[in-house]
Amino acid sequence: MNALAATVALYLKVSARAAELVARNWMVLATVLVYAVILSGASAALALTAVGGPFFALGSGLLMTLIRAACIGSFLYLVEMMIRTSRVNLTDFRRSFGVYLWDVIGVSFVLWIFFRLIGPLIAASPLGPRIMVAIQIALVVFLNAVPELIYLGHYSTLALLGESYRFISENWIEWFPPNFVLLAVLYLVFLPQTDGVLWLLLQATVAALAVYFFMVLRGLLFLELSGSSRRSRTFRYRMGQS
Repeated sequence: MNALAATVALYLKVSARAAELVARNWMVLATVLVYAVILSGASAALALTAVGGPFFALGSGLLMTLIRAACIGSFLYLVEMMIRTSRVNLTDFRRSFGVYLWDVIGVSFVLWIFFRLIGPLIAASPLGPRIMVAIQIALVVFLNAVPELIYLGHYSTLALLGESYRFISENWIEWFPPNFVLLAVLYLVFLPQTDGVLWLLLQATVAALAVYFFMVLRGLLFLELSGSSRRSRTFRYRMGQS
C-alpha cells in the first residue's frame, strides 16, 4: 500500500509541475500547427517530384524522412526546454529542428533495417503475421522511453535502445498508466466525427494541449524514476518527503 501511495503522490507531483510548465508556455501549442503545415506542404511538393521516376521517388522519400525527423526532434527539444529551463522562446523554436535530427534518424534507421531485413523472413513463416504483431507490441512497450532518452539521456543509437529496455523493465508499473490516460484522452477528443473547420481546430488544439502536457509529464516522471528506485521512493513517502 505504501508503494501505491508513493506512486500516486509522485503522479500528483509531476502532474502539477507539468500543468504549471504548459500553462506558462501556452504559446508553444502553435508549433503543432507549424509542424502540420510543414509536413503537409512538404508531402504535397514532394509528391509532384516523385512522378519523375524511381530516382526522384527515392530522393523524395529520403527528404520527407528528414523533414519528419526534424519536426519530431524539434518537438522533443521544446519539451526539453520546458523541463530544463521552464521557458520556451522563439529562439528555441528556430534552433530546435536540427538539435535531435540525427538521433531521430538513427532510431528510425535501425527500425527500418530490422523490418526491411528480418520482417520478410518472419512474415514468410506460417505464424508470421502473429509474430510480427507480437514484435511490434514488444517494440512499442520496450522502446517507449526512447523520446525521453533522446533529450535527457544523450546516448548513442544502440545504447539508447538498450537503455530504454532497461528503464521499462525496471519501471513499467509506474511508467505506463499516464500513457494509457493520454491514449484515452486522445480517443475521446477525436471520437466525435463532426465536420466543420472550427470543430477540427478545437480538436487539434485540445489534442496538442494533451500531447504537450503528457510529454512534459513523461519527461518529469522519467527524471524521477531514473533517479530513484521503487524502494527509495516508498521510503521517502513514509518519511513524509516529496
